[in-house]
Amino acid sequence: MAISLPTRKVLEEIFPKKGIRENIKSYESLRDNFQTGDLIFFSGNHWLSNLIRIRSKGAWSHVGVVVKIEEINRLFLVESILEVGARMIPLSFLVKDYDGHKKPYDGRVAWARYNNLTSDKSLSIKEFALDNLSKQYDKKEYFRILWRTIVGKEKVFHDDKYTCSEYVRAAFKHAGIYLKYERGDFISPAAIWSNPEIEFKAMII
Repeated sequence: MAISLPTRKVLEEIFPKKGIRENIKSYESLRDNFQTGDLIFFSGNHWLSNLIRIRSKGAWSHVGVVVKIEEINRLFLVESILEVGARMIPLSFLVKDYDGHKKPYDGRVAWARYNNLTSDKSLSIKEFALDNLSKQYDKKEYFRILWRTIVGKEKVFHDDKYTCSEYVRAAFKHAGIYLKYERGDFISPAAIWSNPEIEFKAMII
């Protein structure tokens, strides 16, 4: 089970922030250990990130899944983000160029793993992640999803557009793994983090 991180403040106390060069060096030392199906948790500095943390009572505001392309030894992050939808970027962009301005992610980033993930389930997660790239997630969809989480009913505006946590949950569901969530159809990064099978591996930023 991942360690308890109920707030961003607790996260900062346990894992003090390091410099950019140190983070890059740390990522490069970890690189060969990442696997498809690994999870990347974010705690952003944006005001919306803070609202998500308050709503979910946890330190995390975003989550994505790692996809490894073994044939070319490349690692990617697949995530669903506002106004873009499901996208895939090199995992190294976390520490080098996350926002397209040659800067690392603005916040904290952690690496975790769902224990005992078999190769066939890992492949299923990869299939879902790649098959559903470009699914849109715009501002209108955000407010529709927000309303659905408030009322806690899956049937309200239910479709194949995903928040970050919904995307991860759907990918794991495709592999026959059912991640727990708060209530109704609401799932947050903090809820995924709290699954007993999730193991914290390291801080990236």
